[in-house]
This record gives sequence, structure tokens and C-alpha cells, in this order.
Amino acid sequence: PGEAYEPKAFALGCLRPRLLRVIMAAAAVEGEAAPVSPLAPFTWAAGTKLGPPGVAEDVGTWLQDQWESVCAAPPEECGVLGGPGAEAKGGPPDRLTALEQLEEAAKPELDVVRTSALHCAFALIFWVHQTAISFKPNLSLSAAGQKGSSSSEDLFANMIKAANLAQQICRDVRNLAFAQYGRKECGLKEASGYARRTAEELRKHGASLKEYVNTVMADSIGLSTGGA
Repeated sequence: PGEAYEPKAFALGCLRPRLLRVIMAAAAVEGEAAPVSPLAPFTWAAGTKLGPPGVAEDVGTWLQDQWESVCAAPPEECGVLGGPGAEAKGGPPDRLTALEQLEEAAKPELDVVRTSALHCAFALIFWVHQTAISFKPNLSLSAAGQKGSSSSEDLFANMIKAANLAQQICRDVRNLAFAQYGRKECGLKEASGYARRTAEELRKHGASLKEYVNTVMADSIGLSTGGA
């Protein structure tokens, strides 16, 4: 709000992926940098960390393995991203407003694509994973929860919100009624079998990441039970 949007930010729930590509191409002609992939500005570059052994590494390995196939998945077959007014017409709840609010709270670190519902959720989980594996909160039990949250508490809250939002969007991808809305109202195709399967796996990894982040936070204030 109040800021100049990049081309991707014009995708208000029902902007067709074909039109989105036209907008980005036009921006490139005008001298603006166009995203190099459906997940830009995020990329899996050499040196991207998988995380420590266990849950974090498992999620990181899955993200790495899925990166190219998600980038190659046609956006029009990867689910509609709900915007304002979509729910009243039988579409998904307004996820775009929630995403904008989250980006505002976590800026400048969080900048997520609106290419499709699946691409958006995948990018959110990637951000949560990369942020979580470098998360080093330093809180005491007496300080946690006091008035005026710390930067660690704010980052923790943003990671949980991002994982929750990603899981909600993943459920949207698998919702048949929302697929019909996307087809009738947005000119999209129904979510492919690949998109639906990947969304379900992504939703489960989101749940695992929330447990991981909660454990890291609990350890920092001495509340961990020492279990897995």
C-alpha cells in the first residue's frame, strides 16, 4: 500500500497468467528488470543451504528437488490465488491482502510472487525454510512475551504466519470449487494433478517447519523438553 508495485503485484486474484507474462515483458521493454523465473526474486543458487540434519534438511532437500519442476509448471494449471471479492463469487478467501500485510511486516526480506497459488505457496515455504535455518533467537524466559516484542519474536511470528498462509493456499489449490471458479471467472485451467500433489506435500512440509521453528524458539528461552 502506498508503494509502486512491481508487475507481479498487479495479480489481484484473477489476473490471468498469460496477461501477467505480457505485463512483465512490457516492463522489460521499458528497461525494468523482469523476473527470470516464476519464483523470482527467489532462486536456488549454488550454496543455498539445506539446513541441519533432521526436519530442516528434509524440507530443504525436498525444496531443492522440486525447484525446477515447480518453475516449469504452467501457472494457469497451478491454482488461483484468491483476492478481494473472490470468496463472494465462489472463489478462495482473500489471500492477497494477507500476503501484502505479511510482506509489509517482514520487508525487505519477504517478496513473494503471485504467479499462481502453488508458486506463491512454494515461495513462502522457501522463505520460511531459509529464514528458519539461520534463526538464532536469544531470549530469556522473563523477556519473552513482554510488552514491546523483540526482533526475534517479530521474525518468529512472521515465519509462523507465512507457513500458515502457505498451508491455506495449498488447500486452495486442491479445492475443486476454487478450481471451477478459476476456470469460469479467471480463464484458468483446473489445477493439474502435479499441482495438487505438490501442494499437499508442501502443506505437510509447512507443518514440519512450524514445529521446527517452535522448537528453536522454545530452546532459546529454556522451554524445550529436549524431545525430537
